[in-house]
Amino acid sequence: MKNHLGIDHPLIAVRDMDNACEDFKNLGFYINPRHHHPWGTDNHLLMFPESFIELISVYDASKLDIKNERGFAFGRFIDDSINRREGISLVALHSEDARSDYQLMEQRGVENNGIVDFRRVAHRPDGSEDEAVVSLVMLINKQYPAISHFFCHQHKPELVLVEEWMKHPNGANGFVSVCYVAKDPSVFATRFEGIYGEQMVTITADHLHVQTDRGSFEIMTVDRAKTRFNGVSIPASEGDLPTGIALCISTLTPEKAKSLFIKNNIKFIETEDNVLRVPSKYAGNTIIEFHPDNS
Repeated sequence: MKNHLGIDHPLIAVRDMDNACEDFKNLGFYINPRHHHPWGTDNHLLMFPESFIELISVYDASKLDIKNERGFAFGRFIDDSINRREGISLVALHSEDARSDYQLMEQRGVENNGIVDFRRVAHRPDGSEDEAVVSLVMLINKQYPAISHFFCHQHKPELVLVEEWMKHPNGANGFVSVCYVAKDPSVFATRFEGIYGEQMVTITADHLHVQTDRGSFEIMTVDRAKTRFNGVSIPASEGDLPTGIALCISTLTPEKAKSLFIKNNIKFIETEDNVLRVPSKYAGNTIIEFHPDNS
């Protein structure tokens, strides 16, 4: 099934990685081994069959200013994001040919920061190691850095898509949507139309919807977000806008997820359509919704 630039993995940037891992374990996620990037950040991945959540933090501030040939420093971007506010800092989009997709963005006039190629040690479940090879195309929004993306091309996807890491007690198995808040969602139409094409972007007065091959992006006003996420606080002040606030995830076992939340004393909202809405304080300053997977 085609997956060109679908939601690959949102990055939740946190100050304290150990605490974040404990929080996500309490939500019923399996946390894979910690890995380290050459630019001073470390991560854990919460794997789904075709995507994942990346928890990311800084482990070595002396490496943060390592740059690509266009002068972009990934580590510094993450550190700046954490200093603005913890939570969604970037969203990666699935690519199987980073250089071809980079040329596509150049042709469409989409703001970008070039290609980042890197290698890192990859830890397998059996304790052995290999080398992950990754190419990124950075689409950093200079004016609104919290609405930034990058293409992610895993040259050895088998090192990431490990079935053992996908067995989450909460049944999570993929993304429904990634949600942002903004004063004027329509400001971002041109950006998303450049990435996906005009036909994939729908605009109303208080909402912008972008359909991808894997999940959707939603950008909404604060008032709409308060209605959309009724019962939980919006984890952003007016000075934080625009910014990411929520991940909506599908689950194969909503009842198991619900039981797990009750067991771990996690307060949540259950909607009329059986969505479980978890406040941001339990998940790296990010609202998490669990939607029943009825596919």
